[in-house]
Amino acid sequence: MFWEKLIESVGLLVILILLGVVLRRIGLLRDEHGPLLARLVTQVTLPALIFSALARSTMQWVYLELAGAMLFAETLCLALGWILARAARLGPAQSGAVILTAGFGSSSLLGYPLISALYPDDAPALMQAAVISELGVAPLLFTVGTMIALYYGAHTATNGTTPLRAALKFFYSPIFIALCAGLAWSLAGLPHSGPGLDMLFRGLGQLADANTFLVALTVGVALRFDGLRAILWLALGVAAIKLLLKPLLVWLPAHWIGVSSIELQILLIEATMPSAMLTAVLARSYGCDATLASKLILATSLASIATVVLMLELLAP
Repeated sequence: MFWEKLIESVGLLVILILLGVVLRRIGLLRDEHGPLLARLVTQVTLPALIFSALARSTMQWVYLELAGAMLFAETLCLALGWILARAARLGPAQSGAVILTAGFGSSSLLGYPLISALYPDDAPALMQAAVISELGVAPLLFTVGTMIALYYGAHTATNGTTPLRAALKFFYSPIFIALCAGLAWSLAGLPHSGPGLDMLFRGLGQLADANTFLVALTVGVALRFDGLRAILWLALGVAAIKLLLKPLLVWLPAHWIGVSSIELQILLIEATMPSAMLTAVLARSYGCDATLASKLILATSLASIATVVLMLELLAP
């Protein structure tokens, strides 16, 4: 069951990415469409997804502890990604892509389907997964991740914008506004249904549903298969950080605070997911190397088929 769901989820991800590659090769999509797709994600579908997910979340203390463990692990993985980029002597655009893909995982796109398959009737388990993803992954990805993309991408910009000034743009971006609004809605306990609200959340849900497809197309448009051998060691380094070290880094604080076996399994599943496709969107949107990010996403996605089960067997037998 677990293997079947894992292969199905990763396979769907790869198929959608390859669809973007095929559409580019037949001329239906072109390279110049990449920035438009990326803007649609970062300014429309992703803010809708962030707000609707956070506004519907209900906080529990243990969920916040597990989200904190994920934030701890991601911060260290970002630092390890920076060390890897420095050791490989990469330029700013390539460094940004490596740091982003080493730090952030696809907790929503792949994590949710796996957890839903393993715990289909366990509402607390699904809520825990949502909170870990939306508070343990999303805030850092949409704040620090965006600022990393802006900072390293600004080094290659030609409009005179400094990296710091570019990074500060995040604080009036649709992503940040949606993040703050969703958290405020949840903490205030505002309703999700009623006159006008049903239509609002249904519309946001439809926009959010389009996010995965647009992200996959963005990755596919940027993906190039030439030069894969040249980045083999770099891909192995990112995979080691993302797929092997990150689960260990979340296991340590989770073991210390004493969580239940199910809570540990859910946390580890979220931590063992491959690099988030949104990292390629951020790279494309803000001037980092989206082609390199796309190759690293594909590599970690394929490798995760083996490493997810391996790490669960080792850390949550």
